[in-house]
Amino acid sequence: MMTRWIPSFLIALVALTAAGQPAHAQRDRLAAVQERGYLRCGVNPGQMGISMANAAGEWIGMSADLCRALAAATLGDPDANEFVPVTAGNRFEALRNGQIDVLLRNTTWTFTRDVTQGTQFIGPFFVDEEKVMVSRDSGIEDLSQLHQRTVCVITGGPSEVIMNDLAFSANAQINLVPVGSAEQYRQAYLDGRCVGISDGQAALQAMRVSLPDPDQHFFIGERLAYSPLSIGVREGDDRWADIVRWTFYALATAEEYGVTQESVGNLMPDISNPALYRMLNPDSGAADAMGLEPDWARRAIQAAGNLQEIYDRAFGEGTVMAIPRGPSALWRDGGMILPPPF
Repeated sequence: MMTRWIPSFLIALVALTAAGQPAHAQRDRLAAVQERGYLRCGVNPGQMGISMANAAGEWIGMSADLCRALAAATLGDPDANEFVPVTAGNRFEALRNGQIDVLLRNTTWTFTRDVTQGTQFIGPFFVDEEKVMVSRDSGIEDLSQLHQRTVCVITGGPSEVIMNDLAFSANAQINLVPVGSAEQYRQAYLDGRCVGISDGQAALQAMRVSLPDPDQHFFIGERLAYSPLSIGVREGDDRWADIVRWTFYALATAEEYGVTQESVGNLMPDISNPALYRMLNPDSGAADAMGLEPDWARRAIQAAGNLQEIYDRAFGEGTVMAIPRGPSALWRDGGMILPPPF
């Protein structure tokens, strides 16, 4: 058996090269998902409107529907997925380590997260509005009344930064109580350890409707800040990022042109609508560019509906959450969702 001698400078070069790579060697994510046979989606284990299991054990909410659309686009089966609960603390590590293929937990796209967490952000799929929830018994009706009062926030989350910025700009002293989870700030609020909670409207509404007397609690802070809740994929998975991005934009484009979950199955696009033609026509070449089957976009829309249908199931007027779409609407309706053209 021959032992090969490797010069020390080559060993150093290999070590230096490896140090610049992610801890887990990059592999084509689509191929890995297809080989496994199912998609792993990192989700919030229990926030109404975003993702949670209902009484029948079925996952519902915007994140759950987006996961099904991605599974349909990439595997041809909306149920070929696994919902992996992740926390605010471990979500990025789970994505970097390959424990999940896509991060669909309610996660705000921020500068720090974008450049330090090894994550590419796609979206947003929901533009949350920062609010502060207080009880009517507190007598607080305006943000100015939070001076020298105690407010709960999630440790290290955007709300902590937003409230510190608010206090600085208003020359006020707001005593923040950082906690680890929504359940912890719920308990602190009920125990009277904080007079209010600062978070996105979706999270606060989910908590408010779970309280014994929801009408005794309300939100203050009109347009305090916006939080673009976005999809995350691992940095370096560039083709996978394209697949996730354009699957999401297929849902938004379907809304823009009035294509629904029911109508897409029988829709025969023609050249009079170039965007739909390129998106839905199996001969357009769009699928080949991403390594998907020709009807990938049609399958995604059939699995979950267009973006409005997804939103309405989670936050529409007939739901317990009932949050007006506002900034989460398409650009044409005054919102912040702008699908690039196909």
